[in-house]
Amino acid sequence: MQFYVGWSHSDAIFTDYYPDCSILVSAVPDNKGSLGKFKTKPKNIILDCGSVYYVKQETRPSLKDIFQIQISFLESCDPCKAYMVHFDEPMLNKTSLSERYMAMEKTLFNAYEYMNLFNSKSLPGHVVPMGVIQGYDRVSIEFSARELSRMGYRSFGIGSLLFQNQSKQIEMINYAADIVGPSNLHVFGVTGVPQMRAMIDIGVKSFDSTRPTMAAAFFQVFYSRPFKTYFLSKSHAKLTSPRLSEPLPCNCPVCQVDAQNLFIPSPREYMKLRSIHNYYHLSIVINDFLTEKSGGETCAFSNVLRTGN
Repeated sequence: MQFYVGWSHSDAIFTDYYPDCSILVSAVPDNKGSLGKFKTKPKNIILDCGSVYYVKQETRPSLKDIFQIQISFLESCDPCKAYMVHFDEPMLNKTSLSERYMAMEKTLFNAYEYMNLFNSKSLPGHVVPMGVIQGYDRVSIEFSARELSRMGYRSFGIGSLLFQNQSKQIEMINYAADIVGPSNLHVFGVTGVPQMRAMIDIGVKSFDSTRPTMAAAFFQVFYSRPFKTYFLSKSHAKLTSPRLSEPLPCNCPVCQVDAQNLFIPSPREYMKLRSIHNYYHLSIVINDFLTEKSGGETCAFSNVLRTGN
């Protein structure tokens, strides 16, 4: 299972520290031209449509405009593998059955239009369109997935899981995997440890998360083996997690230079260093789960954690 770290223009540039790090970036205005900052370009990238951002706006760009932003990302990094995601209509704020059904229909209409646009571009074979499965139960997920397959999609992502509880998230991932095959399925925005274990057991191809950056922004640091989250003792965050005032032993690229930098709450540059550290430990957790699943020893060390320094 491949982990894509969600990235935005103001975040740390993960590939400068981890050359094999996979990236998900959304086609939103602030991200235009941002991939040019990368000294080490991502080898694997998901070019998301930014639908969660756009549904909150009064107006949104056309499908063609979003596609052009994605193409500009593609041209600026020339990855080995890229997935381009059509515009979907998330169900995060849809409460009634009719609203959910309309969201699903809008998603499928956009998927059809997007596939036509994608095919007109004659992109190379390593660039693949990804269809977004939007549904709210087994029947709707199956309908959405089958319609996307009829349009020609062979890679799929399942969305609108963010506000579902843990068991519902796993249930919906299972539904989608049963229909399209787990090796063809990406899971958008699911980050819980039980969910990661479940996704590995199911055999999904990949998932994405902004968790390393979000935790860093809220003054949290991760450590692995065992996986734990700590608040910085200098922060004013609520005591919902243990606090830590000194670094623990760590081989991440930040700690190898000066681990005390993790414990400086602000400005943003220190938050970025925490996110680099957090990515390291979350990746270890994922790698350990994968190794455990394959029956190996949990001392295995993923290539993605080898720094470029």
